[in-house]
This record gives sequence, structure tokens and C-alpha cells, in this order.
Amino acid sequence: MTEPLTLEYNLAELPSSQHRAGLAGLVLMVQWHNDNPDKKGVCEITHLSETGATLQIDREGLQSLFDKVYAASREEVGREAKLKNKAKEEIPPLREEIRTITDPKTAKIKEKTFYIYPQVIPRGAFLVDYDPTSDGDNGIWIKLWRNMIWSILRGVPATRRPYDERSEGEFTEDADKVWQELNRQGDFTVELPSTYFIGAQASNAENVPFKDRARFQFLLHFWSFVAQIYVPIAWSFDRKTNRESPKDVGFALVIPDVANLEVFCEELPPVLQKREVELFGYRPKESIVDVAAEGALELMDKINQRLAKRVKYQISDLLLGVDVVHLEKQGNNIRLWGNSRIDPIREMIDEYSRVKTRFTNALFRRQRILNVLNERNWFYGFDSLLSKTDSEQTIGSSFFRNDVRKAFEDIGVTNKNKGAKEMNGENQETASKTAEDLIYQMVGRYISAKLKSKYQLEWTEGYKNTPKEFEYNEKKGKVAREAFLAIRSRTESDFIEYFASTLCAFPQFLNEQGYATLAKALHTETEKVRTLTMLALSARG
Repeated sequence: MTEPLTLEYNLAELPSSQHRAGLAGLVLMVQWHNDNPDKKGVCEITHLSETGATLQIDREGLQSLFDKVYAASREEVGREAKLKNKAKEEIPPLREEIRTITDPKTAKIKEKTFYIYPQVIPRGAFLVDYDPTSDGDNGIWIKLWRNMIWSILRGVPATRRPYDERSEGEFTEDADKVWQELNRQGDFTVELPSTYFIGAQASNAENVPFKDRARFQFLLHFWSFVAQIYVPIAWSFDRKTNRESPKDVGFALVIPDVANLEVFCEELPPVLQKREVELFGYRPKESIVDVAAEGALELMDKINQRLAKRVKYQISDLLLGVDVVHLEKQGNNIRLWGNSRIDPIREMIDEYSRVKTRFTNALFRRQRILNVLNERNWFYGFDSLLSKTDSEQTIGSSFFRNDVRKAFEDIGVTNKNKGAKEMNGENQETASKTAEDLIYQMVGRYISAKLKSKYQLEWTEGYKNTPKEFEYNEKKGKVAREAFLAIRSRTESDFIEYFASTLCAFPQFLNEQGYATLAKALHTETEKVRTLTMLALSARG
């Protein structure tokens, strides 16, 4: 029997967010491990505070802990195509099965052949228990985590040995090695492979090796249990069918940079247990994001909702920030598409929470979320998007138009309330007219006047539920689209001339201040006016 080893950790001394998340993962893992009746040896958290934790562990306890961390089983998995070895030769399956499936493109039911192969499945320790869809050892959230582990962190088969060996029986080599390293004196260093630390290499361009202190690297066995997994989606548009189809583009690993260890470890389990159970294809719908960095806002929003019940804490008390790493497996390579860090800003989180529930069109919502992340005006970036994207996806999409309409309604209410506060109730209507309000109003007036002069159509309640309503909406869309396409092909002086000669060709009921505001914006913020005009035409079309 070996003497227990005491490891003291302080968040402030740890070199990265992965290490700090690893300390939180270690605390949760040890607490869960000790609730299991088959635990062995000494393995306990003897001290836990907001700034750090102390672990007491012996060799048998470390082995027992690793057996939980790397627990796995051998199961049979159906694949749509036969596997091939390195020589491109087909690997014979255990058997073939014909299954009835629903085609995701046509929604038709058809029969398909699946090839059954043995596969090692990592269990996931306490994540199975915190999966709200858990059924035995399975659930949609733990499946997502397992997919990420096998595709990204253990994407190279040679790195799966701790799981593979334990699926067949007892394996102690990794625990023995770590035990010896932890017992070395001082700040003993070890190699730092990318299996444990994202982005690590054997050595950098200057031939300096990647190394870490042994007691710090020990924490990196646990950070993946605390990191949240999201799936960025890219949408492709088929003009022939006028349909959009989604495609996974890897995984977004959302790594919380823990500032208050004790409270974070209290709050994370209920956050995991309250995740949504609805599916999007075969993924949890809640895991689908429009941009990778959105995952950070989603995690902070959920923690923020929990903290609302604890008046004492804010999100910035629990997290220093959140790191997001976007990775995708392509063939035998793991591609790093990007990484970012999002600060825990309450206003940003609140705005994200509103945007994600308010808007339904993926194209519109994606740009709005990018603007939230970059703290930009809501309309920023839409000039490029509207100019380069197929018009069938923008002004031609009822969902896109509806979202733009809601955005203008929101900004109108916000500006009106702001004007009311500034004017203290005096002359509120004049004070609230910003460039956004004026352009939206002007475009609406232009479309109405154009319909009346060109098609002799003027909306009345009598049009409702009659052929006239269809005709009115059809012609209104045509007028808006013609102006939209004309503006899309014009910039700078050409746009100003078109705006003044065409959109302002009909009387506009603006006061002197409104005309002055619009004229100034047209010449000093031309791109802003151009963007807002295209958006207003989309909303009004």
C-alpha cells in the first residue's frame, strides 16, 4: 500500500483555461467517483474553495479514478459504408443489416444496407448521469460528447489505447506512469501532447519542446468533462429546389475559464441536467449553433439563468471568460478552423438571449449573433451579405423578411423609449426619429405610392381574404424586389442619385428635422443608409 499524495491547486497558478477547467473537472470527477460503491483506494477532495482545491490520492485511488475516466465498452455499430484499412482494402464487417430509414432530403421512407462493425465506446463518467435523455448508458448529449472525443481529442486511433484496453479488461499503464510523475520532486516537467492540450506540438518552429509540469498536466485528463460541445452548421442553398440544407462543420469546444471553483462546481451539474431534449437531425437541437463562438454565449446564458436564483453572484464572478475552439476532422487530419475568447459581459449575454429566441431565419440570425459578439450595430455586415447572397435567400425568403421586419419594429420601440426619456415626455415623436426609423417609414411610403401609381392598388381592409389580397402582396413584393436589386448593384454616388431620384420621387411626410437627419446620413454615412434601405425593402416586401 502506498502513502497518499497531497496535491494542492490554486486557480491563479494554473497556466490556461484548459487547466482551470481541468481542475473543475477533477473536483466533479472525484465527487462522482466517491459516490460509486466500487471505488478503491484513497481519492478525495479534502479542501474546496472559490480559489482552489486540494486532492489526497494514493496509487490505488488514482488507478480507480482513471478506470472511471477512461471506462469504455465494446459495442456493435452500423455504418453506411464498409471500413477500409491504410492500404485502402475493405475490412469485412461482422454482418450486414437492412434497415428502414427516412431520407433526410426527400423525407421518404426507404431501405438501406448497414455494415456492422465492432467499436469501442467511451462511457463518459458522470456526463451520462447528467444527460437529461439518459437511458442506461445512452442519451443524445452523451452521444454528442462521445462523437467529439472519437473525432477530435482521440481522432487518431493510436491515442485511444486507454479506452481500448479497458474495454477488454484491466489496464494500469497510464495510472502507473502518472503516479510516478506526480511523485517526482519539485516542478518536474513532462511532454505535453495535443491529446491533452489543444494545439500542442512536439516542438514549435524554434524547436522548443512543449512541456508542462506533471501536476498541472494531470488536470488535463479532466477538462473535457467540463467543456461544452456545440455543432456549428453551414447552410447550402439549392436554387433549383429553392431549399437550404444544413451540414455539420466539426465541433465547437467551449471551455469555461473558471474564476470561482466552488460555485462553478455547484452550478454546472444542474445546468447540464436542464438541457433541452429536442433533436435536430441526430444532434441535440440546443447544441446547434450558427457560429462557433455562439457556444460561449449559450453556456454563459444558461449559467446566468441559474445565477438569477443566487442574488449574490453574477456571471463575471464565476468565469474569467470562455474560450472557444472550432475543430473538424477531415480524413486523418484534425483541422483548427478558429479560436476565440468571449468575455462574460452581462449586456452581451442578455442581447444574445433575446436574438436567439426572437429570430428564426438562420442567415439573418447568424449575422445578428456575429454583431452581438463583436458589439456592433444590429445592421452591421448586412451590406455585404445582401450584396453577395442569392436574393432568393434574402428578400425572396418570407422567413428572412419576417425577421428583418421584427428587427425594425424592435429598433423603433427602442428609439421611441429612448427619445421619451431624453425629452421627458415633450415632443417625443420628433425626438424618436432616427435614420433607421426614417428609412423604414420612407421605404413603406415609396412602396405604397408606387403600387397606387403603377397598379392602382391601395390597401384596404376589404382586400382581406380575397383575390385582391394576393394581387396586392404579389405586386408589393415585385416593387420592393425591383428597388432592392437596383440598390444592390449601386454604391456611393450612384446609390445617392438613385435614392434621391427614385425612392424620394413620391411625397414623404417628414418634418424639417427628419429631412435634415436623412440628408446628413445619406452623404456622411452612405453605406449605412444603403444597408438600411435594402433591409427596409426586405421587411416591407
